[in-house]
Amino acid sequence: MSEEHVEDVVEGMLRQSLAAGSQLAEQVVRARQQYLRAVEQRGEQAAVEAQRVMAADRAVMQSVIIPATRDDWWDTARPEQITQAHMLAEAWKDHDPAALAASTKITGELKNRYGIDTDDLHGDATFLQDHLTVLAAAEQRMAAAKEHAEAMALVAAAQAEHIKRYSAELKNELDRHHVPPEYLASEEMVSALQASKEASGTDAAPDADRAVAERVHLIEQDGINGPSIDDLRQEIGQNYPDAEDSMFADAAFVATARDWHEAKALAEGGFVDQGNTGLEARYENAEKEIFMRLAPLGREIQGKVLNDPNLKTPDPAAKVGEPSIPAYGSTEHYEGFESSLEGKATEAEIKGRVAAARGQAAHPVKAVKAPKKTPKVRKATASAGMGRDKSPDGPSR
Repeated sequence: MSEEHVEDVVEGMLRQSLAAGSQLAEQVVRARQQYLRAVEQRGEQAAVEAQRVMAADRAVMQSVIIPATRDDWWDTARPEQITQAHMLAEAWKDHDPAALAASTKITGELKNRYGIDTDDLHGDATFLQDHLTVLAAAEQRMAAAKEHAEAMALVAAAQAEHIKRYSAELKNELDRHHVPPEYLASEEMVSALQASKEASGTDAAPDADRAVAERVHLIEQDGINGPSIDDLRQEIGQNYPDAEDSMFADAAFVATARDWHEAKALAEGGFVDQGNTGLEARYENAEKEIFMRLAPLGREIQGKVLNDPNLKTPDPAAKVGEPSIPAYGSTEHYEGFESSLEGKATEAEIKGRVAAARGQAAHPVKAVKAPKKTPKVRKATASAGMGRDKSPDGPSR
């Protein structure tokens, strides 16, 4: 092969190499351009996405802070709402004019309403919310106390008007029975005085007058509003150990307990001797109702006691020759009572119950038994009740 032919071959190979290199360079340039365009597109998409997120966050922020710029919002805002509005306004105030205005408003309201300087918070949202919660609770208590005081003032005003009205209407009855006007706050007293006024000059007058005296006695003992539920719970618990506290959530049971208490108080006050023969039935009915509501254990104990022959009073109509039952309160009675408890209680419990039984001077039912001969009630005279000392709460007993 000649030298010229070799040069031609080499030159052709060089041309081919240059052409291939040129094509490769073009491909590299095109790839680079495509990459740059892709990066630019991704940047634009990221920017669009960032703007979308920013717009959504801004909308949420404005929905929270814009209401905080109104005065009426602060009257009902809860601590967590105030805290959220403050934190968002502080975060956005350098980027949004509405947030800057809200931040200024919130800072001023916190200072004026709650005495809180936002510069002292140092971004502590928990401290701010806790502090606002404490202040809100105190404000609610003050508002409740104010409402209660206003309600009590209205009640007192209504009661004063009530007393004023009936003082004029029942003046003669108040004077005749020596009833203090303030007792007219009791509806039962008003009813008793009205009944006494209507019965004046009739055969029903003595009973009506006694009803007034009974009501005066109860008010002097328990107050105008009568015994409280706590008082009834304590008294019923002492006499009926099986009574449960939950029973006093029942209005019907409380009414029965109060009826029992009043019958007992009137009997102890001597009104049985004054001719009120209905007290015995009233007491027994209330006691029966209480027993019906007691726990099964209490009813079981009641049945055992009532069915115990050693506790029954002697039957005067019993046939001669039959073994007699010991009289209530006799030595034989207590011995029989002690024997009936053997095997049912411990020795200490038996001694305790016998000792308690010996402490009763008479059978309990005698407290409300009407006398065999009912004395007549003398009508009140003009001088009745004169000379009795009076206190701010009414005549002394």
